Amino acid sequence: MKLGEYSESLFATRCIEMGYIVSKPFSHYTRYDLVVDVDSVLHRVQVKSTEYLKKKDNQCHVKIDYTKEEVDWFAIYFKIFNSWYVLPIEAVEGINHFSVKKDYKSKYNIFKDNFGFVRHGF
Repeated sequence: MKLGEYSESLFATRCIEMGYIVSKPFSHYTRYDLVVDVDSVLHRVQVKSTEYLKKKDNQCHVKIDYTKEEVDWFAIYFKIFNSWYVLPIEAVEGINHFSVKKDYKSKYNIFKDNFGFVRHGF
């Protein structure tokens, strides 16, 4: 199984454990991977993942060039750190790459392992 498929399955499982309803579109032409139903509100989620670490600066990054017309949330899995960042499109609007550095304090750390994401807002 490829990392992308694995990450989608892992994220969907975690959402189901949280009591959310998860759906997957039949079309491959959507810019989102999953739809998460939380309290009867549907959220389009794009799942991204990487296992690549830039050794020079201990950093991982993924490309996130999407708009709020295409997705509502990102679920980003950094396999090498075994961590998720679950964040709304508004938090990263205008950013093309999302990066995480090992043991670095970032303004995005509030979204780390944020599986109560929709109920808690940001």
